[in-house]
Amino acid sequence: MKISAIFYDILCLEGFKRVFLHDRDAMKTLTKCSIVLAVVLNTSAAHAAFVTESQIIPSTNLQYIPYYPQFTIDKIVDGNTSNLNGFASLSSTGTITLDLVGDFNLDSFLLWNDVNVQSEGIKDFRLDFFDNLNNLIPLSFSSTYVAPLGQLSPQEYFFNQTIQNVSRVDLVVLSSQPYTFNRIEIREVAFTGSSRIPEPTTMIGTGVALGLSSLFLKKHRQAKSSSFSN
Repeated sequence: MKISAIFYDILCLEGFKRVFLHDRDAMKTLTKCSIVLAVVLNTSAAHAAFVTESQIIPSTNLQYIPYYPQFTIDKIVDGNTSNLNGFASLSSTGTITLDLVGDFNLDSFLLWNDVNVQSEGIKDFRLDFFDNLNNLIPLSFSSTYVAPLGQLSPQEYFFNQTIQNVSRVDLVVLSSQPYTFNRIEIREVAFTGSSRIPEPTTMIGTGVALGLSSLFLKKHRQAKSSSFSN
């Protein structure tokens, strides 16, 4: 990314210099500059990033623990991964639905297990992926995993392939840790991946780059016309 940005700066500066010197090849240079900018911006937008918090809407039919009303389902995407935070249920199995705000290409899943990190939380779980028509996305690998035990840091599960066009993920808890209360406890969840739709800043930046090229071409032609009239 840094190399591309440096190349872009050099190319643009050269283009601007040629415009002011009335170089007939100025537009070619500035066009290259715009193309480089578009590539840099779009490449940046395509890089894998965290999919979390406002990009995930969690829901479940599992009841939270009545005497711990603070451990509600929305807490698993609130950005707080500290101890004594998250969702807790009296059930040991069940499904948590993770609706994604948009369609994403997903590379991995991150799980912060157990609300108080004392050898509790979920044990075996499966991830089911769906497109925006609620069709189950077929996989060429197993998406059943084992959750970490007594671990404050997240456990990341890398998929064998990028899962394309995901709109919803079902976190199916198959079992919970049997050592204490044998119940579902999750502090936080997240994914890594990229949105299928370019970010607005990317599209705006590309448009600005092409607009600048057009503007400098116009100025170049005006300057050239003026020099001929003189």
